[in-house]
Amino acid sequence: MKNNYLLFCLLYVSFSFAQFSKTHYIPPISSSLTVTAEEQFLYVSCPSTTPINFRINQLGGTIINGVVSRDNPYELNIGYGVSTQLVASGSEVSTILSNKGYVIEADDLVYVTVRIKGGTQNQAGGLVSKGLAALGTKYRIGAMINTGLPVYNANHYTFAAILATENNTTISFSDIRTGVSLVNNAIAGNTPVNIVLNRGQSYVYAVQGPTNANRDGLIGSSITSDKPIAVNCGSVGGSNGTAQGNLDYGFDQIVSAERTGKEYIFIKGNGISVTERPIIVANVNNTQVFLNGSTTANVTLQAGQYVAYNGDNFSANGNLFIRTSENVFAYQGIGGTTSQA
Repeated sequence: MKNNYLLFCLLYVSFSFAQFSKTHYIPPISSSLTVTAEEQFLYVSCPSTTPINFRINQLGGTIINGVVSRDNPYELNIGYGVSTQLVASGSEVSTILSNKGYVIEADDLVYVTVRIKGGTQNQAGGLVSKGLAALGTKYRIGAMINTGLPVYNANHYTFAAILATENNTTISFSDIRTGVSLVNNAIAGNTPVNIVLNRGQSYVYAVQGPTNANRDGLIGSSITSDKPIAVNCGSVGGSNGTAQGNLDYGFDQIVSAERTGKEYIFIKGNGISVTERPIIVANVNNTQVFLNGSTTANVTLQAGQYVAYNGDNFSANGNLFIRTSENVFAYQGIGGTTSQA
């Protein structure tokens, strides 16, 4: 395990300035007690040389006022550990939370990111707020696939977190695979009951080893709502590779179905083939996936199904062009060295 940053993000082809917004919603991240979250920071930045006033609403807590400019970015030291304003511990999963996450509002356009170190400094991850473009009503979850690991154990943890922006928001869940056991909600199986959130409340659902179906059981699962929400998802202790000792962080804030597209270009990192994982998640039935300009579909996916490619699918120039017949959610994990960590 190494202290490398693993890129894990939802890609989208429009709204290229989506991260640049006056308002940002940050749902919590979730961490297990085995690969624990440690140092945590929130950053506000902008390209403006004119100072911009902003307010960080620590949901359920106090408001922090600040000023940011191009040469003076702002850093908030959130704290340390598995239960902070940013992080919901495993014991807080599957319950409605009123004291997690943030809403950042500024007088002009700003960027907001959060970063976490964890696992005794062996892992690190970052999340980029998508601003108002994060809000929507239909999401499909992505994470590290974990399917190449010989043994799936309690170190491996995948989550999705929801933050409501309006009162009386009904959230529905579907397409969680059969056999999945949810943290703190095993009785629900793959059919959690609907929940109702008010503005500023959040809800996290998660899976963890050793249940074998939990390896990739949340990938492709559906979150729908009747009012706009924001969603974070990914892995806090997971692997796209085959090495048993490998654990990494890989999570991000994602965008909703209406902001996804049909054409994606993935750029290969410096990792080995097994860790270089573009993941395509279908949102509707009979979604065909075409690689590198081919007119013959490589695979046809049904709603909630996914396909994970690897470094062998990239061109000699390190590119992978994917076209689909329907809009899809597209995630990418990359490696940094010849180590799988």
